[in-house]
Amino acid sequence: MNKQHKITIVVFCIGVLLCGIGGGIAFTEFSSLAYGGRQIIGETEMVTKDFDVEFEPGEEPWDIIGINGIYRYGGMDIQEDSSVPVNTVRFRVTYNTKRGEPFTELNLDDKRIYFGWSWLHFNDEMALIMEAKDVVLQNLKERKLVSFDTVELEQVEVFVNPKSVDDVRITY
Repeated sequence: MNKQHKITIVVFCIGVLLCGIGGGIAFTEFSSLAYGGRQIIGETEMVTKDFDVEFEPGEEPWDIIGINGIYRYGGMDIQEDSSVPVNTVRFRVTYNTKRGEPFTELNLDDKRIYFGWSWLHFNDEMALIMEAKDVVLQNLKERKLVSFDTVELEQVEVFVNPKSVDDVRITY
């Protein structure tokens, strides 16, 4: 084995040793971080609003269909409420007016009542990223990691008059 081979092996061993030391330091630093919880980023202006949809009862019940993943915001179970007019479905929604707007749609042909969500301000995603970056850096100084979320919908409740409860059903 010549001198050049020996030098190459020594450099390789030193490189492996330094990589091991660096990996150990990185693991120690990462394992010492704590979870800081969930933080909301972006503007929030929460409101609760009722959306009423009138329907004509028939032989078959009307299907209430949540679109855009609405089901995770309250389960979309039908609740009886005598203050709701007969033959009306009331969606009580708590949502962030800065991020979007709920909507309802009545399809007479298929006897379906749709409830969904339309997002606003798609162009502010870079602002959210920059805000998240600032929060990450601040929390790293405090040795914490956080998860981020934006608030669009907080809760969706469906109310029907007890006299009309057999005329509608939730369809997933």
